[in-house]
Amino acid sequence: FAQCFSLPSITIPNSVTSIGYGAFYECKSLTSVTIGNSVTSIEGNDLFGAFEKCSGLTSVTIPDSVTSIGERAFYKCKNLTSVTIGNSVTSIGDLAFVYCYRLTTMNFNGTTSQWNEITKASAWEGYNSLTTIHCTDGDIAL
Repeated sequence: FAQCFSLPSITIPNSVTSIGYGAFYECKSLTSVTIGNSVTSIEGNDLFGAFEKCSGLTSVTIPDSVTSIGERAFYKCKNLTSVTIGNSVTSIGDLAFVYCYRLTTMNFNGTTSQWNEITKASAWEGYNSLTTIHCTDGDIAL
């Protein structure tokens, strides 16, 4: 689906277990993504993230089934304002949420202790306005 400039929404069915790197690269009109409960990884590499440059995307909910958010997964999603991450995530890759300029808060469906256990690349976020992770038992200031 890379560079499907007129794709407005996508529902990833429960039969899918992984969203590959570059899968929705530069789908600029993509505003709505529903991720099925069998997806365990949202992939990326040093060239392309799964949803990289999806500038129309404003909100995403990553289900509890996902354990890995890959490198550059949401890189340069410049209008992304709302992210909810399921409590099974164990790793967040390099540049995963970099240049998401409007992202100020992130919701995590787990505890602060669980958030702190997630392996995060040193540059998983940056060049955005992210200041707070809302967890089920309190907030973490970044």
